[in-house]
Formats: sequence, structure tokens, C-alpha cells
Amino acid sequence: MDFKERVRDSIVAYSVLYKEIFLDYEYLLYSPDFVHNPYYIVSANEDNYCHLTGVHALLSAQAFYARCYDGTISIDDFDFTKGEKSKKSIKGLVREKILALPNIATLFSQSLYAEENFSKGKVHCFFATADDTVTIGFVNTSPSVPKTLLRRNQLDSTKRVNVTLVLRRSKGVEAFDTVLQGDAVSFCTLFPRVLVNYWKPNPKTLPDPGVACRMTP
Repeated sequence: MDFKERVRDSIVAYSVLYKEIFLDYEYLLYSPDFVHNPYYIVSANEDNYCHLTGVHALLSAQAFYARCYDGTISIDDFDFTKGEKSKKSIKGLVREKILALPNIATLFSQSLYAEENFSKGKVHCFFATADDTVTIGFVNTSPSVPKTLLRRNQLDSTKRVNVTLVLRRSKGVEAFDTVLQGDAVSFCTLFPRVLVNYWKPNPKTLPDPGVACRMTP
């Protein structure tokens, strides 16, 4: 199997994971050390997927994802040409992204770091988050959606902060209902400012941490 066929098989397999993590949910990330915003809400759309794979699609970004997800994407639907960059350098970039993609599965359930106004080489992002295996940079939209995917933790160790609370909600739903990670202090700090109107506990994840916050003077 040649490289392009391996890439094709990988982007088909990871498109399912991408839907399960990013297309079905939105996430709120909070750190008391954030400077520019008190928290960030991140998610993704179908048309962000192609950019994260690093390949050059020969069809629209949305059609690219749809064919990946239903398994009909062909090796003739993409190539490794981007501007004046050599095919060898693009293949190297794609290889790194394909190695990074499966790590999004556990991104929001492990110790998480974040950096506001993230920059790495020619990449500039509104916000980025990372664990030890993968870094995702986001643009300034509402919610923020992915702009770049990098292998391993690429955040600046002098600028990154610890994310102390990660909440999740289903796409299209106003209230967050699941705590993926976080402590009671972070939850109750954010509760009166944001979550008092945007928190509805999932019965499967009781006890509800909002009860203690409501009782706090």
C-alpha cells in the first residue's frame, strides 16, 4: 500500500472520531490564569476537518469530510500540492497530522494546557490547547473552531496555563451538562458568572456540583 492509500484509510477512520469528539459536542475550557477571556468555548464544523489532515482537497471542504465519513473518498479526491511548497514537505506535514489525529480522542479528558494568542512558526491562533500528545489551535469565532493540528505539546512553556475545568454540552443545546475534568473551586468560581444560566446536570453524572455552588454565600 503506498502513502496516499494509507492517508486515505487514515482520514476515513479518523473522520468518525472527529465527529464523536468535535461535531457532536462543544466544550468550555476555564483557567483562573486566562488573561484575555474568562473562558473559551470550542467545537468544530465538517469543513474544518480537511485542514486538520494537511491534504489538498480537490473538492469542497464539506464534501471532503462527507466522503471521508461515508468511506467513499478516493485517492483522486486529494493531493499533496500547496502553493510553492514541495510535495515532499507536504507529505511530511500530512504524516505528522495523521499521527496526531487519533490523539484528539482523549484531549479533553486528560491534563490540559492552554495558551492565548498562540504562535508557532507561521501559525498564529486566537487560542490553543494541548496535552502531551497533540496541540490544536483555534480561530476567534463563536464557538472557536480548529485552525491547526500539531503533534505533541507545542505550547510555549513560559506562556501556557493549566486548564482547571472542562465542561461539555451537545451541539445545539444551550446548557452544559457534563464535567469532563475540573475541581469544585473552578466550577464554583465560574458558576455565578456563567454557569448559573448555562448548567443543567446530566443525571448520569450525579452528584451535581452546581448544588454546592448554589449553597455557597
